[in-house]
Amino acid sequence: MLLVLLLLSITAAAAQPLDYTISAGGQDKILLEVEKTGFLKGKKHSFEFPNYSGKLTYDAQTPGNSRVELKIDAASLVCKDTWVSPKDLKKIQDEALTKVLVVSKYPDMRFTSTKVTPQGGNKFQVEGVLTIRGTGKPVTMTVSLDPASMKMDGKSSFKMSAYGIKPPSAGLGTVGTKDDMTATFAVTARK
Repeated sequence: MLLVLLLLSITAAAAQPLDYTISAGGQDKILLEVEKTGFLKGKKHSFEFPNYSGKLTYDAQTPGNSRVELKIDAASLVCKDTWVSPKDLKKIQDEALTKVLVVSKYPDMRFTSTKVTPQGGNKFQVEGVLTIRGTGKPVTMTVSLDPASMKMDGKSSFKMSAYGIKPPSAGLGTVGTKDDMTATFAVTARK
């Protein structure tokens, strides 16, 4: 009887949601890309955010009960463009930090999930609130999770204007930036 109770308690414990920590490191990345318009159509700016932290509560038995929270250090933004000069790279990065993200006033961006819907094959649709420059808006992302390594890969698209950001332009509009942004990430949750 004692053995049966022990097995039942182990099974019940295994069915409980588990908490994991998400932190920067290794090959993990959070990227934001925006496409250019006008004379630079076909080019895109690529920004990486190397500093972030968060929490994943993962329920393997009922994945829809899982939740994720992520805090991204906006000031850690690094422009990864390889198609511009070093001088222009610095200008682009400075403008993104001071005029677009206004990191002096809004030092971080946040994502908090509100709903996780399994799509089969370790794929999920994750709905939540993304807060940029103090404005929270609903976003939906597609996420793949490798349960063995707890690595999550995902993607979401949203508009700058939804966050009160005017897409940058120059040369009287001959060079601009699309309103659409695409966020991609590959992060690992650890015990």
